[in-house]
Amino acid sequence: MNFLKYRNLWSILAFGFSINPLQLIAQSISPYALNNGGGYSSTMEWSIGESVSIANFLASGYSLNTGVLQPMTSIVTAINEFGPAVFGTQITIGPNPTTNLLHIKARFNQAGSLSFQLIDAKSTIIFTQEAGTIFSSYEKDIFMENYPSGVFYMKVFFKLSTGNTKTGIYKIIKL
Repeated sequence: MNFLKYRNLWSILAFGFSINPLQLIAQSISPYALNNGGGYSSTMEWSIGESVSIANFLASGYSLNTGVLQPMTSIVTAINEFGPAVFGTQITIGPNPTTNLLHIKARFNQAGSLSFQLIDAKSTIIFTQEAGTIFSSYEKDIFMENYPSGVFYMKVFFKLSTGNTKTGIYKIIKL
């Protein structure tokens, strides 16, 4: 009775191996460093700008690179004020990852008060800067040689002269 139950399965396996039993197709993993941007929409997130990617897929007019994705969700860190989504290109922070120097550049079309905090992974504020009222551009270097390697967050506040405040949080990696 067991033979009848598995007869069809054995027939399929025997047919499958009889076509070409020596040909195997498998995946391979090779590191790539091809990424250089990213973004999100209401239904999808994409990340190109990460330091390591393990696969690169090409199709006509499209390129997909796998890598480390920093999601827009607040599941892991409970941080939902993602800096680039709030400020766009008005604020750039880099290089990221960094070993020593972190450069902050801000460009605004309206006057407002700018301040920022550097927070470690334990949510301790380790550096605060009140830039005061600015219009147009602002630049600041933060030296991080006295801080241990790890993940930090840069919380940026910009209060417009009209009273509205924008808050964005940037993930910083110190090597």
